[in-house]
Amino acid sequence: MARELARLEVSQARRTVGIAMQGGLGLFLLYIVALGSGDELLGTLVLAGSGFIMLWFAYKFWRATDVALVLTTEGLFDGNGRPFCGFDDIEKVDRGFFAFRPSSGFVIICKTPVQRGWAPGLWWAFGKHIGIGGATGRAAGKQMADIISVMLTERGAEIKAGKNEL
Repeated sequence: MARELARLEVSQARRTVGIAMQGGLGLFLLYIVALGSGDELLGTLVLAGSGFIMLWFAYKFWRATDVALVLTTEGLFDGNGRPFCGFDDIEKVDRGFFAFRPSSGFVIICKTPVQRGWAPGLWWAFGKHIGIGGATGRAAGKQMADIISVMLTERGAEIKAGKNEL
């Protein structure tokens, strides 16, 4: 059975603020449409569409941030058991300044392509990259990235030791 090494989740305060900001913007845009004179049809449609899209984003954020990311000895999973990648598939962890990563997060680069997906504020996956973070706490994200880096370093040391013994 796999042992849990780290858990990354979005705090209730961050969830509330994120949902309120996105939902509030969506409602505000729809309010502007309701008050408008309707002279400009294209502008009204753009505002209404943007309002509904922001409400949809708020809903997706609310659903996505209800689940935590769990790092076990076998790999990275979400709280529902959906696997992202196993430790054998992880090539490296990138937390660099110029890395294309979520805010206060990190990127896992895998050896093989991963299933695409997106959970706003928590993770995204595209190609061989998995971006972790966004609305999560900086310290918890750094801790998870450090644990993965240490596990990769230990794996590399084992591989080198195995090659020297042959």
